[in-house]
Amino acid sequence: MYRCGSAEFRHSLSRSMQDVTRRYGGIELTERQAPLTEDICTVHTVMEGDCRADLFLCADTSLLARLARNIMCQDTVTGQDIADVATEYFNVVCGRISSLLFQPGHKAPRFQVPCFHTGRYLPEREPASWWDIGYNSLHNESMHLVICLGPPSGGKPPSS
Repeated sequence: MYRCGSAEFRHSLSRSMQDVTRRYGGIELTERQAPLTEDICTVHTVMEGDCRADLFLCADTSLLARLARNIMCQDTVTGQDIADVATEYFNVVCGRISSLLFQPGHKAPRFQVPCFHTGRYLPEREPASWWDIGYNSLHNESMHLVICLGPPSGGKPPSS
């Protein structure tokens, strides 16, 4: 329906992120470029097909922990719970992205299995084109969806 990289795609993607987060985890997000805290996690995947891109979801760990608690209906969660829920949440987001880009008669984009990382994990190369769409929760927690368009290159772990 949309061309990867178009303004319409970015707008629909942002609405989808907010919808998935509200429905899946009961968390309201507003689009806002708020800074992340020092305690963050990243979920990364590569989109393959007509539109190739690296996708990174960088989020405050507190936001991902609240997402895990809401989804699991538990007061406490482990680090593994946070990783599992964040990865599954990102799978749902990627499914939405795939449906936004699917055009009848063409292949839908495919996503590699997402990888979870503690800390910041971003591309090794400077992408030709990229978006950083920021979100903020009602609890002042931040999340950024970073999309690097072009041939996927993988990422690099945060520097020590």
